[in-house]
Amino acid sequence: MGFRGHGPGHHHGMMDCGGYGITWLIVIIILLLIIATLAYKLIQNNKNESNPTETDALEILKKRYAKGELTDEEFKHKMKTINDDNSG
Repeated sequence: MGFRGHGPGHHHGMMDCGGYGITWLIVIIILLLIIATLAYKLIQNNKNESNPTETDALEILKKRYAKGELTDEEFKHKMKTINDDNSG
């Protein structure tokens, strides 16, 4: 007496694989999506760091001024320089 559906004549379908075939496929797809997302974010971060924008320059300037690293005259001069560079 054997169990019904099991034995020498029973063939597993493509998705059976011990019940894990579709699960492994989903896990692999999720891992690939995570890797692709991380790679995309890394590339975007590198682009932002290599090409500072006017906003970045102004933020750095404001922080230096707030810390007292720049005098009023230096701050105004650098602000004018940043604005002139970006307008022309």
